Amino acid sequence: MSSGKLSLAVLFLIVLFAASSVFGQQVKIGYVDTNRLKMEYKEYAQAKARFDEQLAEWQNYADSLQAEIVNMQEELNTQRMLLSEDKRRQKEQAILQKQMEYEQFAQKILGPEGEAAKREYELSKPLIDKINAAINLIALRDNYSLILDTAGGDILYAKDEMDVTNKVLETLREQ
Repeated sequence: MSSGKLSLAVLFLIVLFAASSVFGQQVKIGYVDTNRLKMEYKEYAQAKARFDEQLAEWQNYADSLQAEIVNMQEELNTQRMLLSEDKRRQKEQAILQKQMEYEQFAQKILGPEGEAAKREYELSKPLIDKINAAINLIALRDNYSLILDTAGGDILYAKDEMDVTNKVLETLREQ
Protein backbone atom coordinates (compact mmCIF):
# COMPACT_ATOMS: atom_id res chain seq x y z
CA MET A 1 0.00 0.00 0.00
CA SER A 2 1.36 3.41 -0.83
CA SER A 3 2.11 5.78 2.03
CA GLY A 4 -0.78 7.99 0.87
CA LYS A 5 -3.26 5.12 1.08
CA LEU A 6 -1.83 3.99 4.42
CA SER A 7 -2.11 7.54 5.80
CA LEU A 8 -5.68 7.73 4.56
CA ALA A 9 -6.50 4.39 6.22
CA VAL A 10 -4.95 5.52 9.52
CA LEU A 11 -6.83 8.82 9.34
CA PHE A 12 -10.06 6.93 8.67
CA LEU A 13 -9.52 4.74 11.73
CA ILE A 14 -8.77 7.77 13.93
CA VAL A 15 -11.96 9.48 12.75
CA LEU A 16 -13.92 6.26 13.26
CA PHE A 17 -12.69 5.89 16.85
CA ALA A 18 -13.24 9.59 17.59
CA ALA A 19 -16.78 9.42 16.23
CA SER A 20 -17.51 6.33 18.27
CA SER A 21 -16.40 8.00 21.49
CA VAL A 22 -18.36 11.18 20.71
CA PHE A 23 -21.56 9.38 19.81
CA GLY A 24 -21.13 6.56 22.32
CA GLN A 25 -21.18 3.84 19.68
CA GLN A 26 -18.97 0.82 20.00
CA VAL A 27 -16.68 0.20 17.05
CA LYS A 28 -16.33 -3.44 16.13
CA ILE A 29 -13.49 -4.30 13.76
CA GLY A 30 -12.67 -7.64 12.25
CA TYR A 31 -10.38 -8.99 9.58
CA VAL A 32 -10.47 -11.69 6.95
CA ASP A 33 -7.64 -13.57 5.29
CA THR A 34 -8.88 -13.75 1.70
CA ASN A 35 -5.85 -15.82 0.66
CA ARG A 36 -6.92 -18.49 3.17
CA LEU A 37 -10.53 -18.19 1.99
CA LYS A 38 -9.47 -18.83 -1.58
CA MET A 39 -7.52 -21.94 -0.53
CA GLU A 40 -10.15 -23.38 1.79
CA TYR A 41 -13.34 -22.43 -0.07
CA LYS A 42 -14.01 -25.60 -2.05
CA GLU A 43 -15.71 -23.95 -5.03
CA TYR A 44 -12.85 -21.45 -5.42
CA ALA A 45 -10.25 -24.23 -5.18
CA GLN A 46 -12.11 -26.21 -7.86
CA ALA A 47 -12.31 -23.18 -10.16
CA LYS A 48 -8.61 -22.53 -9.65
CA ALA A 49 -7.82 -26.17 -10.47
CA ARG A 50 -9.83 -25.92 -13.71
CA PHE A 51 -8.05 -22.70 -14.63
CA ASP A 52 -4.62 -24.15 -13.77
CA GLU A 53 -5.37 -27.16 -15.99
CA GLN A 54 -6.31 -24.93 -18.94
CA LEU A 55 -3.30 -22.69 -18.31
CA ALA A 56 -1.01 -25.74 -18.32
CA GLU A 57 -2.42 -26.77 -21.72
CA TRP A 58 -1.77 -23.29 -23.11
CA GLN A 59 1.71 -23.23 -21.61
CA ASN A 60 2.50 -26.67 -23.06
CA TYR A 61 1.48 -25.45 -26.49
CA ALA A 62 3.65 -22.33 -26.10
CA ASP A 63 6.55 -24.50 -24.95
CA SER A 64 6.11 -26.81 -27.96
CA LEU A 65 6.21 -23.81 -30.31
CA GLN A 66 9.40 -22.59 -28.66
CA ALA A 67 10.97 -26.05 -28.89
CA GLU A 68 10.02 -26.22 -32.56
CA ILE A 69 11.70 -22.85 -33.16
CA VAL A 70 14.88 -24.01 -31.39
CA ASN A 71 14.91 -27.25 -33.40
CA MET A 72 14.42 -25.38 -36.67
CA GLN A 73 17.24 -22.98 -35.76
CA GLU A 74 19.58 -25.85 -34.80
CA GLU A 75 18.76 -27.66 -38.02
CA LEU A 76 19.52 -24.54 -40.04
CA ASN A 77 22.81 -24.03 -38.20
CA THR A 78 23.98 -27.59 -38.83
CA GLN A 79 22.93 -27.57 -42.51
CA ARG A 80 23.82 -23.96 -43.33
CA MET A 81 26.95 -24.84 -45.33
CA LEU A 82 25.16 -27.55 -47.30
CA LEU A 83 22.12 -25.48 -48.28
CA SER A 84 21.72 -23.33 -51.34
CA GLU A 85 21.09 -19.63 -50.76
CA ASP A 86 17.45 -20.09 -51.75
CA LYS A 87 16.92 -23.08 -49.40
CA ARG A 88 18.64 -21.24 -46.53
CA ARG A 89 16.34 -18.21 -47.02
CA GLN A 90 13.29 -20.52 -47.07
CA LYS A 91 14.31 -22.09 -43.75
CA GLU A 92 15.04 -18.67 -42.22
CA GLN A 93 11.62 -17.49 -43.39
CA ALA A 94 9.98 -20.58 -41.89
CA ILE A 95 11.72 -19.84 -38.57
CA LEU A 96 10.54 -16.22 -38.64
CA GLN A 97 7.01 -17.37 -39.41
CA LYS A 98 7.09 -19.83 -36.49
CA GLN A 99 8.41 -17.08 -34.20
CA MET A 100 5.56 -14.81 -35.27
CA GLU A 101 3.10 -17.63 -34.62
CA TYR A 102 4.54 -18.06 -31.13
CA GLU A 103 4.44 -14.31 -30.37
CA GLN A 104 0.85 -14.00 -31.59
CA PHE A 105 -0.20 -16.99 -29.49
CA ALA A 106 1.62 -15.70 -26.43
CA GLN A 107 0.01 -12.27 -26.76
CA LYS A 108 -3.47 -13.59 -27.56
CA ILE A 109 -3.54 -16.22 -24.81
CA LEU A 110 -0.90 -15.44 -22.20
CA GLY A 111 -0.68 -11.65 -22.55
CA PRO A 112 -1.97 -9.30 -19.84
CA GLU A 113 -5.36 -8.98 -21.54
CA GLY A 114 -5.31 -12.39 -23.17
CA GLU A 115 -7.60 -15.39 -22.99
CA ALA A 116 -5.94 -16.69 -19.80
CA ALA A 117 -6.64 -13.47 -17.90
CA LYS A 118 -10.23 -13.41 -19.21
CA ARG A 119 -10.79 -17.05 -18.26
CA GLU A 120 -9.39 -16.56 -14.77
CA TYR A 121 -11.72 -13.57 -14.30
CA GLU A 122 -14.73 -15.54 -15.59
CA LEU A 123 -14.07 -18.37 -13.15
CA SER A 124 -13.16 -16.28 -10.10
CA LYS A 125 -15.53 -13.28 -10.34
CA PRO A 126 -18.73 -15.06 -9.27
CA LEU A 127 -16.91 -16.74 -6.39
CA ILE A 128 -15.28 -13.51 -5.23
CA ASP A 129 -18.74 -11.95 -5.33
CA LYS A 130 -20.00 -14.79 -3.09
CA ILE A 131 -17.09 -14.24 -0.69
CA ASN A 132 -17.82 -10.51 -0.55
CA ALA A 133 -21.52 -11.18 0.01
CA ALA A 134 -20.67 -13.53 2.90
CA ILE A 135 -18.38 -10.89 4.42
CA ASN A 136 -21.14 -8.27 4.11
CA LEU A 137 -23.67 -10.64 5.67
CA ILE A 138 -21.41 -11.26 8.66
CA ALA A 139 -20.64 -7.54 8.99
CA LEU A 140 -24.35 -6.70 9.11
CA ARG A 141 -25.41 -9.70 11.22
CA ASP A 142 -22.64 -9.30 13.82
CA ASN A 143 -22.63 -5.49 13.76
CA TYR A 144 -19.08 -4.93 12.50
CA SER A 145 -18.12 -1.35 11.76
CA LEU A 146 -15.15 -2.39 9.65
CA ILE A 147 -13.74 -5.63 8.24
CA LEU A 148 -10.21 -5.51 6.85
CA ASP A 149 -8.32 -7.92 4.59
CA THR A 150 -4.95 -9.30 5.71
CA ALA A 151 -4.07 -10.55 2.22
CA GLY A 152 -2.51 -7.21 1.24
CA GLY A 153 -0.10 -7.43 4.16
CA ASP A 154 -1.14 -4.04 5.51
CA ILE A 155 -2.34 -5.34 8.88
CA LEU A 156 0.72 -5.77 11.02
CA TYR A 157 -1.05 -6.96 14.15
CA ALA A 158 -4.54 -7.93 15.18
CA LYS A 159 -5.92 -10.12 17.93
CA ASP A 160 -6.96 -13.59 16.82
CA GLU A 161 -10.50 -13.05 18.07
CA MET A 162 -10.90 -10.31 15.45
CA ASP A 163 -10.40 -12.89 12.66
CA VAL A 164 -13.74 -13.61 10.98
CA THR A 165 -12.30 -15.87 8.28
CA ASN A 166 -13.85 -19.00 9.82
CA LYS A 167 -17.26 -17.29 10.00
CA VAL A 168 -17.00 -16.42 6.31
CA LEU A 169 -16.02 -20.00 5.42
CA GLU A 170 -18.98 -21.35 7.45
CA THR A 171 -21.33 -18.93 5.71
CA LEU A 172 -20.02 -19.94 2.29
CA ARG A 173 -20.39 -23.65 3.11
CA GLU A 174 -23.98 -23.09 4.23
CA GLN A 175 -24.94 -21.44 0.94
